[in-house]
Amino acid sequence: MKIILSGFLVSVLMAGGALAGEGRVYSVNQVTDASANTLSHMFRFEPDLLQIPLGATVKFDNFEGNHSVISIRKMTPAGGPRVKFSKMSPDRNVTFDTPGIYGVTCGIHGRFGMAMIIRVGDDSAEDLEEARSVVPGGRKDKTISRLLDQLEGK
Repeated sequence: MKIILSGFLVSVLMAGGALAGEGRVYSVNQVTDASANTLSHMFRFEPDLLQIPLGATVKFDNFEGNHSVISIRKMTPAGGPRVKFSKMSPDRNVTFDTPGIYGVTCGIHGRFGMAMIIRVGDDSAEDLEEARSVVPGGRKDKTISRLLDQLEGK
């Protein structure tokens, strides 16, 4: 009887942990700042590093101008949702129910360094190593590498 109750309690706690982020919505703004000193500051996501619990939703705002939001293909955990929005997309929300590190970029301004990271769930050194192994080239590389350094506390 104790084993059954212990197993039940563990199951309830795990389900509660998985549901902890459910219903929470985080907003990401896409910024175009013509007064910025550099291209990477002119075109950027705010925040560019977002840490969310499992089951949370991210809403991408501000599609004024010519922005799009897409997953960096190799920086999407297996089984995780892919992001692909334009200003014509009616729903720009994505719920993250698979833990890991997600790389996201603007399909138009990524070449200027407009990229971000969404870390879902608990921190894992293995996730960081895997993300570092697939960092894209170009100016996105600098942005993504800087954000991974922030996640590592460097």
